[in-house]
Amino acid sequence: MRQTALILLALLPLSACQGNKPGPDTSPDAPPLGMVLANDDQLYAGVARMEITPEILETYTDLNGNNQFDGCMTDPTGERAGCNGEGYDDANGNGLFDGVWIAGYQSYRAAQGVHDPITVGALVLSLNEDYVAIVGIDVLGLLENRTRDVRDALEAEGFDRNHLVISSSHAHSAPDVVGIWGMDTDLLTGTYPPFMDALEGNIEDVVHLAAADMVPVSPKQGLVHMSDDPTMNGAPFGGVNPNDRMLGGINDIRDPILPADGVWALALDNADGSRFATLVSSSGHPEVSGSGHSLLSADFVGYTRDYIEQHDGGTALYVSGALGGMQSAGGSTLPAIDEAGGRILDEAGEPTYIEDADDWEGARTWGVEVAQAAQAALVDATAWDAITIKHQDFLIPVNNISFKLAFQTHLLDTPDEYVIQDSTCPGWGTDTDLFGCLPAAVWQIQLGPSTLASAPGELMPELFYGVPDEPAMADAALRPTDRRWVQASDACATTDYADCVDEETVGDCDCLHHHATPYRISDAGAATIESMIPGTYKVPMGITNAYCGYIVPAPDFNTHVSILTEDGDHYEETNSCSKDFAPIIQDAWTQLESQ
Repeated sequence: MRQTALILLALLPLSACQGNKPGPDTSPDAPPLGMVLANDDQLYAGVARMEITPEILETYTDLNGNNQFDGCMTDPTGERAGCNGEGYDDANGNGLFDGVWIAGYQSYRAAQGVHDPITVGALVLSLNEDYVAIVGIDVLGLLENRTRDVRDALEAEGFDRNHLVISSSHAHSAPDVVGIWGMDTDLLTGTYPPFMDALEGNIEDVVHLAAADMVPVSPKQGLVHMSDDPTMNGAPFGGVNPNDRMLGGINDIRDPILPADGVWALALDNADGSRFATLVSSSGHPEVSGSGHSLLSADFVGYTRDYIEQHDGGTALYVSGALGGMQSAGGSTLPAIDEAGGRILDEAGEPTYIEDADDWEGARTWGVEVAQAAQAALVDATAWDAITIKHQDFLIPVNNISFKLAFQTHLLDTPDEYVIQDSTCPGWGTDTDLFGCLPAAVWQIQLGPSTLASAPGELMPELFYGVPDEPAMADAALRPTDRRWVQASDACATTDYADCVDEETVGDCDCLHHHATPYRISDAGAATIESMIPGTYKVPMGITNAYCGYIVPAPDFNTHVSILTEDGDHYEETNSCSKDFAPIIQDAWTQLESQ
């Protein structure tokens, strides 16, 4: 049964563009979903966004204020031994706590309310009978089986399944759609059945809404970098931000500091010049509100969309970028802004700052900064010559202990029948660590002068952009004093990282804070993704049509760390499907380039 959806931002009235809009095609060969597919050199677009926030029926008594449920699932009173006095409202009287578990940060974080809506949006574009549907959804990461089911359903209606891309924002205050943020001691999945039961239908509905009301539009696009603003950079990076680690406003907590600070935007305008839709992409975890609350939220993404819609009109959508490494404005030092979006200055006229952005004010600040960067990016009004979609399928082996355990305990939102466990899965029958393989793909979506390049996880920026040609990248002895290597130590200066990849320590060297030397993205000579795609504006697009965790360069993947060990500066490896994830992605892009 589909959840009743609230349309937050309706499509513009037909009267706004009725004079130029083709009439509906009712012929037997009519385009699928009511799309406009006209061979007339005109770009058409349809857009819709819907609220999908689940209703929170049961909440709990948070006695210690730690924003997590410390009671017992089967004791509404919380009085039983070991239940810590934390009871819950058993609204349906079934004797179980039916909480909406929040994805991101710690487990046991059950939602107590809603800060702002969780939404799903779709932008459908067509040009000379080529088309694409881009979906942005406020969740941590849809697994491949969910997106496959949606693609199957739309394909049954004549829509090309490979022309639908669904990008999860990776919001850390959204309902768990993966399954691992419930009560892990009880092996309780974190997915909330009413939300999950409605999810696929809601995605299908929003694509239908967008496709069925397409209008002629003209595009504007562009790409800016946050690091062009000196207030976003610390002194070592030529800026005035009081935090030396800041580069492009990003708190890159894994060495080396290599942020993906680009903000790409696409604006689509009606014939009268009014705004129809805006699509924004940036790289950063939507976690800036922090973990010190128990409210559902889209985090900074919601503020970004709201600001654009309030100032420019139309409907705004968001898709994620390269999130790995770990890219986040959470914990950053950000220039303070007022409610109108202006910088707050001191008496001397200098910027003031928010330190350790980790609350709602931090989320609002970063959301508005991203929105303003997106507005500034819209400088290129080049008309499009084509929409071109290519993709490359592959299989991801699941051989990392965290994902294996999640599958084996049936916490993940992936039924067994979606996991490939036969000879078509490379290594099956010979690799004792292998649980099976998951289908995935990469997409190249060329929209005129812009090209979006997708990944089915949290791509580390260096895999897209490459590694800067700087001495400390090649020489570990230079790292303890280098601006990008804030966690490096002299103890590892002469330690070969090859000796560290499956160890916690080697001599005095803490391998958990050591990295590949020279630092590189491949031992097989793989090129950067950016170099393999066309276009003036090249944009990473994360967590698209699948989610399998972090994508870490193979030479820097530490195989010692896991959810059962300390991880140091190699946290990403604990939450990655495979040490082979990056090479598989790189090979897929090489194959796609040759198509």
